[in-house]
Amino acid sequence: MPVVIFVTFFLLVGAYITGPAVLEWFLVVKSPMTKADALVVMAGSRYQRLPAVVELYQQGRAPKIFLTNDGVSGAWSKRYQKNLYLVEWAREYLQGKGVPDEAIVLLNFSKSGSYYDALNTRDYVLTNGTVRSLLVVTSDYHTRRTLWTFNHVFAGTNVKVAVFPIPKDPAYKGRRLRVMTTELVKLVYYLVRYGLFPVG
Repeated sequence: MPVVIFVTFFLLVGAYITGPAVLEWFLVVKSPMTKADALVVMAGSRYQRLPAVVELYQQGRAPKIFLTNDGVSGAWSKRYQKNLYLVEWAREYLQGKGVPDEAIVLLNFSKSGSYYDALNTRDYVLTNGTVRSLLVVTSDYHTRRTLWTFNHVFAGTNVKVAVFPIPKDPAYKGRRLRVMTTELVKLVYYLVRYGLFPVG
């Protein structure tokens, strides 16, 4: 624990001296995986991630797309005459871009958060035993925590996990440091709360 606190303090000081570059160096992970059995789309900032998912799917990087579910209700749908959950709107987006319905899987919701997204992904994968590799698509600053979480949750299985970082959004220019500082705090919380450490 003292080591975790020291590293966190060091990274925060370095970030405020040099800008977000230090945090970016620490938080952003790139995993080499050219193809996978499924793409997993993390729920937060989903509409920044979905265009990249469509592109990856069209490139043949994976035949399936798993949409994690944060349980949040979205706007009214004239087509369905009800408010759709955000995960359902994500499915609508993918279908509108030409992704067939049979390629899309809506994962269950238990609780909101990356840890529960990983648990619900694992439950589906282990129940439907044809998936052996996952490429998790998320924002670049979220990749380290995501990879640690999925590796921890899938430990003991034969499922390989990699992450695909969505490049930083230009709209984040003025708040990049704040966003990445918040992510570092979340990462430290995960280390303490769930005992996550790099696997392998």
